[in-house]
Amino acid sequence: MKKKLTGIVLLLLFFAMPLQGQAKAKAPKKQCHAYAVMDAGSGEVLFGQKANKKIYPASTAKLMTAIVCVEKGNVNSVIKTKSDVVYRTTPGTYSLGIGAGVKYTFKDLLHMSLMSSAADATDSLAVGVFGSKKACVEAMNEKCKELGLKKTHFDNPVGSDIGAGFNETYASAKEMAEICRYAMAMPLIRSTVAKAHYHTQKGGMDINTTNWFLKGMAYYDHDAYKVIGSKSGTTNAAGHVFIATATDDEGHELICAYFGNVSKESTFASIRSLFDYAFKSYKKGKITLTPSNYDVRSSKKYGDVYSEYSSLHCYPVQKDGLFDPNKAITRSQLGTMLGAIDSLKDNAALTAFITENANGTVSTVRFAQLIQELYPVTIADNKIEEALSACTGIENISEEAREAYASFVSGTLAVDDSCKAGNQLITRGQALLIADKLADYQMNYLAEHTQTQKAEVRQISGEDGTITLPAMSYTTFNKKWADSLAEQKEIQEELLQTTTQNQKKNDSEKSDKSSIKNEN
Repeated sequence: MKKKLTGIVLLLLFFAMPLQGQAKAKAPKKQCHAYAVMDAGSGEVLFGQKANKKIYPASTAKLMTAIVCVEKGNVNSVIKTKSDVVYRTTPGTYSLGIGAGVKYTFKDLLHMSLMSSAADATDSLAVGVFGSKKACVEAMNEKCKELGLKKTHFDNPVGSDIGAGFNETYASAKEMAEICRYAMAMPLIRSTVAKAHYHTQKGGMDINTTNWFLKGMAYYDHDAYKVIGSKSGTTNAAGHVFIATATDDEGHELICAYFGNVSKESTFASIRSLFDYAFKSYKKGKITLTPSNYDVRSSKKYGDVYSEYSSLHCYPVQKDGLFDPNKAITRSQLGTMLGAIDSLKDNAALTAFITENANGTVSTVRFAQLIQELYPVTIADNKIEEALSACTGIENISEEAREAYASFVSGTLAVDDSCKAGNQLITRGQALLIADKLADYQMNYLAEHTQTQKAEVRQISGEDGTITLPAMSYTTFNKKWADSLAEQKEIQEELLQTTTQNQKKNDSEKSDKSSIKNEN
């Protein structure tokens, strides 16, 4: 029942009826079988070329395999590869040679499948989840029906087509864009296709992406937008194909499903030109884009902060697993986020704040009061009036609240202009950035007062001396400080190694000179 509900939720969120009549841009002509450029926010195809024509999806079909496996399987499981699968993998696509009888995690096989397009990994994942490739294919086609895709069908999990004897794997550019849209709403798939490199948890394999748009690859270029995914492919019948997902800093997301160019280089160049055209058309008002429920990791504003601390599980996410930076944060969620900062663990003021109304939202004024309770500060009356002169929604707040609020808006914690509205609700994105700043403050304090923190630090001994680390694990929000000191330790170790090498070299030279002298 849970898996079925997940599918229904995703359908409701991402496959509502597309908005019509928005597209005003002409479709550039390309030397390919077909392409479609879709607004991921609305699901509308903005422009395309033969977008409804029958094409062969090649390995982009693995996106659908990934969808049904993630929805059906246990993503934390370990799957042992079978000889009758890896040695009889579906013909017509690339294999890694992963070997039989090897244990890989579900996520290992998913990364191999989507990043390097390995057919043996895809087949192993399909069999590991469904028991057979046939059962997986049935689930793939059932998912097509569920999504209303009438021009798409699969007869194998990896995207092999008529060139390898598989006559019932076909699609259209428009419908493959819709499949990509659905897949990119799933955090595990989204994060997988955004990686350039991956080292398997089991089996010790290094995996590299086939996506040339990612950082460090040939077609990487982050100017007005960033390409984060999604899947490549090629067969003789399909030509070179790629489905790409790009986001801008405003939260708009485009999908370009491109099929049938003569080379991989020309495919990526063509997709880049189509994205350039689409985003420029949006800026010029020729097309309308709908802000999507995009993954915050794609955001220039929040991405780095979120990525740094995502493993701490201190950020509130939606039911679909995505972090919505524009949604108001609850007291309970804010408490979890701030509680991840080591100095605020089991803080009485924070606990009382949550207990007061765990599900309630938090205004800027109330958040300012909380910050003052956690980090007491006093400012002069004239400074209070000066700070509040440009603020709104504060007419009825108490003198105590005014001081706290003035301190907040006049300091560096007020992350945007909306903070100057006292009745403004604190969003998840604002709380994220503020929590990161608080972690910075604590890191700087610890860096400047290590000698006064004897009760709060621990010692790690090394050959080169003693390294002082805060009494916090690497799983706390203040890992910045721990990382900083770990970096210092690494530098010291390198210096020690260099010193040791130089000493050995000097000793060797002295020994050689002594030997020569004795011989004479």
